[in-house]
Amino acid sequence: MRYFLGIDVGSVSVKLALLEGDALVDKVYLKNRGLISTVQEGLRQLPRVKVGGVGITGSGKEFVKSLVGGDYLDSEIMSHMVATLKEYPDVKTILDIGGEDSKLMLVRRNVLSGFQMNASCGGGTGSMIETIANRLGVKIEDVGDLALQSKDPATLAGKCGIFAQSDAVSQMSKGRPVEDILMGLCRALVGNYLATLAKGKKLLPPIVFQGATALNKALVKAFEEELGQPILVPENCSYMGAVGIALLTEENMNGHTRFRGDAILDTRYRTEIRHCEDCENNCELLHLYYGDEVLAVSGSRCGKNNR
Repeated sequence: MRYFLGIDVGSVSVKLALLEGDALVDKVYLKNRGLISTVQEGLRQLPRVKVGGVGITGSGKEFVKSLVGGDYLDSEIMSHMVATLKEYPDVKTILDIGGEDSKLMLVRRNVLSGFQMNASCGGGTGSMIETIANRLGVKIEDVGDLALQSKDPATLAGKCGIFAQSDAVSQMSKGRPVEDILMGLCRALVGNYLATLAKGKKLLPPIVFQGATALNKALVKAFEEELGQPILVPENCSYMGAVGIALLTEENMNGHTRFRGDAILDTRYRTEIRHCEDCENNCELLHLYYGDEVLAVSGSRCGKNNR
């Protein structure tokens, strides 16, 4: 059996999944502290095996492809759907709340029939919960269990992260129990998600909720209350994008991998930002270097300087 590596590159976190065939053999979840150092740290934590192909998805996929020698790229939507279908072949609705964006996927007869993503506002994302939890002095991993202790959830504004934070602080200053504020926050986030992404759509069961926020049991409960349906949470909910892109890579590989292996851990990789002055766009170009060699340039809106 050959090994395939999937990397899901988000603005908040980077996930790596190592598959042998279609079986997950190892995984790494890291906060994004800078793409080069974070990807390098993720690779250090994985076992040293012969990788037959590397797939990359997420917002930073083009950059990381150049860094690691990626073989296959695809969207987060396709990656998440493929991983979910492998585990839940009958799934019809996939909910995903990430750190900076949220996605809704509708599946009919094992085919993506529709999807919706949130706009640039982070009001309905995991970062809203983390920001408010930090303000309340609560660790993000404790939010769900603490919120489930609520007996009288607060009513918070959910359409805007700034307004939600203001409401939370106001409730805290009034002496409202933290668990009531957190449960109100989870309900507000779910309400915003459904109003923004699911309006006019029929969310049929089975319904799968994935992404790191699916570890929050209070969010799961809030979705079940709103939808009146049981919500399924995969065991590896945080890694579904990475697993899906690894599966897609295995399916689409044709030839030898371009993966650089341990060479990626070299300290001579660096980035440099320059502004293009060829036109009025004045694009901010990100240059990836290995020593003095330019490996890739990205960020050009007209595409003429990307490589």
